[in-house]
Amino acid sequence: MESHSLLDEEYLMNLLCQAGAGKSAAMNAIYKAREGCYAEALHQLQISDEIFKEVHKCQTELIGLDEGKGKVTMTLILTHIQDHIMNGMLCKEMATEIVELYRQCKEKQNA
Repeated sequence: MESHSLLDEEYLMNLLCQAGAGKSAAMNAIYKAREGCYAEALHQLQISDEIFKEVHKCQTELIGLDEGKGKVTMTLILTHIQDHIMNGMLCKEMATEIVELYRQCKEKQNA
């Protein structure tokens, strides 16, 4: 990828939307687990994980472009995107634990 394409508005907005999609899939996993649909909850977590793997690749490309030398100007949109990525990844990690807690609680109720 050429460096300018990594910083164009369409690329950045897509990255922002992908971070949102990853968070949404993680939240959907929690909702499905609460309903007792554990297979679907795990599927949503897998979707979230795949999305965030791709997001992380993009993030790594941006870091490589910067080369640790401040070559990439930190703009408000980049800050906003990073915020969404971090929150989404944390949401995915927490969702994984919450899904498992729902599953364990249901197991104990049925025992």
